[in-house]
Amino acid sequence: MSAATGVLRRAALCAPVLALMCAPLTALAQKPPGLPGGFPAKPVRILIGLAAGGGVDTVVRAVTAKLTERWNVGFLVENRPSAGGIVAMEMLAQSPPDGYTWLSSGTQLELGVTYYRTTSLKIKPGVAPNFDAMKMFDPIVQMTTQPYLLVVHKSLPINNVKELIAYAKSHPGELNYATPGIGSSVMIGQEYFNSVFGIKMTHIPYKGGGASLTDLATGRVQESFLTTLTAINLVKQGSVRALGVSSLKRIEAMPDVPTVSEAAGVPDFEMSNAYGLFTKSQTPPAILEAINRDINLVMNLPDMKARLAADGSEPAPAQTPTQYRAKVERNIGKWVGVVESLGIVPE
Repeated sequence: MSAATGVLRRAALCAPVLALMCAPLTALAQKPPGLPGGFPAKPVRILIGLAAGGGVDTVVRAVTAKLTERWNVGFLVENRPSAGGIVAMEMLAQSPPDGYTWLSSGTQLELGVTYYRTTSLKIKPGVAPNFDAMKMFDPIVQMTTQPYLLVVHKSLPINNVKELIAYAKSHPGELNYATPGIGSSVMIGQEYFNSVFGIKMTHIPYKGGGASLTDLATGRVQESFLTTLTAINLVKQGSVRALGVSSLKRIEAMPDVPTVSEAAGVPDFEMSNAYGLFTKSQTPPAILEAINRDINLVMNLPDMKARLAADGSEPAPAQTPTQYRAKVERNIGKWVGVVESLGIVPE
């Protein structure tokens, strides 16, 4: 056998090994199949209408870490806290419809839009009275769903929901409740709770869920509905006491905490929170569908599901952008009626 023939044979034998060695590097350098038009070819900007440190930050950063690995692009997360998340919504409304700017919202968008729609959006300059989120934005995907945890500061002589209701009735207006801001889902949910049980508390709004945690921990405010993602650590630290979960069933992360319904002895009391993603309207449907598909995939990875479950959350059932739009529109319609019946107006 000639030297040349030996070289060729060795090359032929090594070729499969080299291919296997190089395959992971090639896969990392390529976009996953199905992403249209080379999307994404640059970093994606994500707007959040709340201050840093809350549950939405936790979810967004976990998701973007997975997408960075999958897409090989970066993400720019910007917190733009404001009443009802309206500043972040305005920023998205001014972005191009190319899929490179997202708004992370969900329940906040549904209730923020509801809150201002019922009063003709008489808030600050720059917000048009005919602001219609469902015409200006395209829903992409709902990432998670999670209940709230009703908590009180440890200094209060309150150990369950019935004791909270009794204390609030005997001390009208003396208890302060914290929310991530005016027009937030927590504010409207708390006022709904107050209405159901005939009690009065004083509203203390903050610029995001994370901003209220220090004051809850120290007792400067005494009560709040917190997302399970942000409440569990405070409960474990012993600074607040968990009285009830706002869902219709107990959660895996805190199985000993009853639902508000069972603790208060009333049927069907339910509040839930959702984190979703939206982009500018008229974004190409193929891009919406590709983002939707990949985020649904990421949310259902075993390590992601385990991480969410540990924080009392779970991936939302997979829906197409069209199905998610229909859900958001139904929720906005429902909450308009609640806000109007409670007489909630901008503060």
